[in-house]
Amino acid sequence: MDSFSGFREARAVEVDLLTDAYRVSGTVLTRFERVTDILNQLIGSHLTVAQATISEHADPSATQAAPTAVVDVGAILVFGAAGLGAAPASSEMRVPKRPVRAQLGLPPVRCTGTIHVAMGSRPVDGLLNLTDRFLAMTDVTIESGAYPQLGRTAGVVAIARARAQIMLVMDDERPDELLADVLDQQTAESWLRSDDSTG
Repeated sequence: MDSFSGFREARAVEVDLLTDAYRVSGTVLTRFERVTDILNQLIGSHLTVAQATISEHADPSATQAAPTAVVDVGAILVFGAAGLGAAPASSEMRVPKRPVRAQLGLPPVRCTGTIHVAMGSRPVDGLLNLTDRFLAMTDVTIESGAYPQLGRTAGVVAIARARAQIMLVMDDERPDELLADVLDQQTAESWLRSDDSTG
């Protein structure tokens, strides 16, 4: 492993993704260890899936295979990669986080699972105030009223945060966690001094 967290030699990993109309499975060549990085660090607007199997939600019997499928990343709602997880960044870059149960509605599916938000922040901040397009959700249950065949569970998936029409915080284990409980006094005071100097 080199100096970049989650960055290894390129290898093929099995993937399974949902758009609002299609399910595509196959393999993707990646160097990353985190499922979200495959999409968030992608250069370009499309993802190439090899040995692809494509099915349409409205007609699941119309499955077809293709050596390669090119998928618009902007159309991806949920993305899973077998063997990859939501491994944290290296210790010097790691931000302390806490688990929050949430449900995101990304028609035609809804995903219920655990997201991890920064200590001292509100869960809504963990959902909305991010620069990455895709958010990791663990211990996920995927359901669809319109297309029951899409229902399944997954250890971790990447979810297109901006495509969620509804976001529900279902259970916050430590809703009153304060930043003071996370930062040591010296760090907190240095932040305050920094704020005072800029004011």
